[in-house]
Amino acid sequence: MPLLCTFLILLISHWMLENNDMIDNMKKSFESEFFLLNVHIKGGLDLKTQEAALRQRPDIVIATPGRLIDHLHNAPNFSLADVEILVLDEADRMLDEAFADQMKEIIHLCAQNRQTLLFSATMTDQVEELAAVSLKNPVKLFITGNTETALNLRQEFVRIRESHEIDRECIVAGLITRNFPDHTIIFVKTKKTCRRLHVILGLLGVKVGQLHSGLTQKQRVEALFLFKKAELDVLVSTDLAARGLDVEGVKTVINMDMPTTLKQYVHRVGRTARAGRVGRSISLVGESERKILKEIVASNKGGSLKQRLISSNVIEAYKNRIKSLEESIERIREEEEAERALRLAQEELQRGKAKLEGNVEKRRWMNSQKPLIINKKDLRARRIAEFQVRAAKRARKGKKLRVVREKSDHSINRKSNKRKSSTFTNELTDVRKKAVKRFRYGPEDADFKAAKMKKAARKIAD
Repeated sequence: MPLLCTFLILLISHWMLENNDMIDNMKKSFESEFFLLNVHIKGGLDLKTQEAALRQRPDIVIATPGRLIDHLHNAPNFSLADVEILVLDEADRMLDEAFADQMKEIIHLCAQNRQTLLFSATMTDQVEELAAVSLKNPVKLFITGNTETALNLRQEFVRIRESHEIDRECIVAGLITRNFPDHTIIFVKTKKTCRRLHVILGLLGVKVGQLHSGLTQKQRVEALFLFKKAELDVLVSTDLAARGLDVEGVKTVINMDMPTTLKQYVHRVGRTARAGRVGRSISLVGESERKILKEIVASNKGGSLKQRLISSNVIEAYKNRIKSLEESIERIREEEEAERALRLAQEELQRGKAKLEGNVEKRRWMNSQKPLIINKKDLRARRIAEFQVRAAKRARKGKKLRVVREKSDHSINRKSNKRKSSTFTNELTDVRKKAVKRFRYGPEDADFKAAKMKKAARKIAD
């Protein structure tokens, strides 16, 4: 008799699956209704254990698409033919990571008379296409825009001049040890930066953990668990923790590097100031990141935006402290690299031993890894091509003829020079309607030009 699940949740983010508080609350709410709730089907964990859990005929299964497809093709007597409710969470993120084929396959294998719930932070064309495939006569509910920050979030920005880019880790170290020693998440761009900052803060006496894709599943779960239980004061993470992570009591979020988009920024700072609580975000902004800062200022409607000044004496003091620790940092880095290499060698040895003993099962796959990589490359190439098309259209678009000429070239140059000399503080704190309108419209906008022409006409009439 096939094993039939009656409820199914698909999540792309492992961190949502590992949110045990959320699972416990669900268990308390439904413990009288369901036989078994806490069943996690995701990559990185033992297949046999998951198959044993599925054989207990659970009422609810929480799964990632790839591992669920694996069980559908390889686990004996496992089927989704009688699924009553299908929930697709983080649909936009799953589509961004080339899971479209897996999701469509799962939808095809589910019962035709099911109820489907699709949740997405953004409604892209791909999400609309997936909705057309999975939903019948859908009812759309829009809660709020995904580019709005919480009103009780205090947003602070630290200016990093072009010649002081190397001071970022000194500034972050100073902020952590002097001002925000606990319940803090630090976001960085790369795994390398994450590892180095984790070592630096550890040597400075901070209880710190790290979260990035270079860790094993067990290490990620352990770091997140310790941070949630307040056994770790600070968590250094890449964008893996930017979405789907709900840790109660996070007071501060520090962006060591600014994200590339406004949406990513909102997701990062959204780790604090949750459920009506007060929170603070501190972002380090370099000269090349001023554009995203302007977008944040323009989109901010009621939040508090401030510039934070860091004393040069503090930066210099922490620069010297980190410099004195360089030998220890390098030694720890080499030890971690050796430990990682040893772990990979042991895993390879175990796989080879299992093959020699004939204990490796042949498993069927929906797609090989190679087509998946090609799909991701195609997606990246398509995005680059679309950007180049938009740039070419802008370049071909000629400038419109002016109805009213300026008095002289000198006035034009003087005006442009004045705009170039605007300071970081003025741009951040100037919330006048005219200043915000400049970010919103820009000199090439039709409404902006019309207002400018009216103003010039009034001057001529006077």
